[in-house]
Amino acid sequence: MLEFSLQEKRFILFLLTTFLIGCAVTYYRQIHGDAELAMWRERQLALSREISPLTAIPGGAAAAPAAVAAPQSLLSRKLRLVSRLNLNTATAEELAALDRIGPALAGRIIRYREEHGPFRTIDQLQEVKGIGPKTFARIRERIEVD
Repeated sequence: MLEFSLQEKRFILFLLTTFLIGCAVTYYRQIHGDAELAMWRERQLALSREISPLTAIPGGAAAAPAAVAAPQSLLSRKLRLVSRLNLNTATAEELAALDRIGPALAGRIIRYREEHGPFRTIDQLQEVKGIGPKTFARIRERIEVD
């Protein structure tokens, strides 16, 4: 009826083996991948529950209880998401956490602040080299001046 050469038989065997391995990998990901993703989501949710009460503490992260085991950088990032960042008091690390602001641009912002005095308006930030209209539009809602 159907006769295959040795080379064709090997190729068919290769295709079947590849198909079965693909099915096994897909099945493994469905079974184990969802469990790992669920565990990761639970950890993130638990961490956000631990951090969110800190926004109400006067003094912010410095007054946080020692029992909260969140890394400092993650904690400060979460706090910055809740409140606005003051351009006149922000550190280079805090500025670098803003969208499209890296360490070099954060340094230029601080240098500008030191040379020209405190920012009077947030629009004055656009005078810093590297802060264009697109970058300013992305961070506008996250910054303020006193």
